[in-house]
Amino acid sequence: MTKSLGAILLVEDDEAFADVIGRALTNRNFKVSHAKNNNEALAFLGKQNFTYAILDLNLGGESSLKLIPLLKKKLNHIRILILTGYASIATAVEAIKLGADNYLAKPADADEILSAMLAS
Repeated sequence: MTKSLGAILLVEDDEAFADVIGRALTNRNFKVSHAKNNNEALAFLGKQNFTYAILDLNLGGESSLKLIPLLKKKLNHIRILILTGYASIATAVEAIKLGADNYLAKPADADEILSAMLAS
């Protein structure tokens, strides 16, 4: 069995996209936990230690930006990637100020997501 490259918290309300990305990241030896909204993401936080978080900016009307400081406070080593179909300079700047490590516009495939997530 291949060693996991890290645990990823995937916060994404689009089930089909989450399925495809989750499977692709699992196939690349990451352990993926999927949450559909901020509350589910916070529930995972109490149960597991994550190396990475991939947050969809717009979760059916709620923003995932408020998760960033909570994730950083609980897991100061976590790398956070914001994914969005509504890219703007203002939200990119806000996400980075809050502690996100990178920001990527959708559509994006697993390789683009991994590259952005791992970029330093």
